[in-house]
Amino acid sequence: MGRVVLDDSINATIDQLFELLPNSEFADDMKALVQNAWQPGRGYVDSFATMMTSLLGRYGMIFLDPLDPAMKKTAAPLYSAAARQAGEIATALEQRSRDLEDAGYHAQVLATASSFPLFLHNDAGARRALVRVENGKYHAKDTEQQYSIEELAELALNEPQRFSPNVTLRAVVQDYLLPTIAYYGGAAEIAYFAQTAEVYRVLERPATPILLRSGLTMVERHTGRVLERYGLKLADFFEGLEPVTKRVVEEYLGATTARSFSEAEQNVNLELDRLKPELQAIDPTLADALETGRKKIQYQLDGLRSRFVRSQMTRDEAAHRQLQRAADQLYPNKDLQERHINITSLLARHGTYVIEWIYNAINIGSNDHQIVYL
Repeated sequence: MGRVVLDDSINATIDQLFELLPNSEFADDMKALVQNAWQPGRGYVDSFATMMTSLLGRYGMIFLDPLDPAMKKTAAPLYSAAARQAGEIATALEQRSRDLEDAGYHAQVLATASSFPLFLHNDAGARRALVRVENGKYHAKDTEQQYSIEELAELALNEPQRFSPNVTLRAVVQDYLLPTIAYYGGAAEIAYFAQTAEVYRVLERPATPILLRSGLTMVERHTGRVLERYGLKLADFFEGLEPVTKRVVEEYLGATTARSFSEAEQNVNLELDRLKPELQAIDPTLADALETGRKKIQYQLDGLRSRFVRSQMTRDEAAHRQLQRAADQLYPNKDLQERHINITSLLARHGTYVIEWIYNAINIGSNDHQIVYL
């Protein structure tokens, strides 16, 4: 992807993006920012760096291109060392993966004893994974040529632009190139280090201190009003929309009817409990039949209650739309907002001010998920 150059189709993509985004006072500025970054003839790397610098540059954020020849040259000694110790790295990763799985975790990376820590790039720039074959040499998929460990180590040292690290080596290369004080990552990113710590050990590199990055959910004003009106929190949506709508109906929209359901259920159980000892004294099997009947009555009441909730929501379409929208924004596709919603949508509605709001809200001293009200 780092070598891909955008063509004219990027313009249609940008137009489609802004057709989907809400129209606001910030939309024109946001579109100009995106168009300035993503232009035909420009590569993905430059486009991404241009846009991110315009958003985050004032905070001292620096962007480096890992395909830059000078950086490849600087990393060449580590590339070469990793190639020379490929077998030891693969064995260590394979063992660590087994240890993690035996301990009840899952391995982020599928590691095998035949894997190689670097990709080999062909003349067109496409990367190919290298695997060890029976004679001990390595070859790339869909190619005939085979390389010995020494050949690969020498090639990586002299022509590092032909290589790039795979996911198990990437963090080690990053720390080799940069003076890394600590690495902030998400849960999945951090999980890689349970395996890649072995690569640091084999290559005799100091392991990076790992810290969990902040996790935030943005609550916009209209969504915040819905949460306040019905006494809801983000965690309430984790079980899905249906339990939320049931709660809202029973506590707010149809509270009187919901209480009647509860009273009816209590009265039925009270009378059945009163009847049970009498039946038990006459014939124990009658008591068993009563419990079977209780379950059937409860089943019918639950079904009727569910129909009542759906009917109430149908009558109050505005409330249903509000709850659906809140669920889509706060817990889209039953996952955290940060996993699905692109920053562009927030920028289109609130402008670049939202970056400052997020920046000021981050609390690096806490691992708790943070709720930010915009």
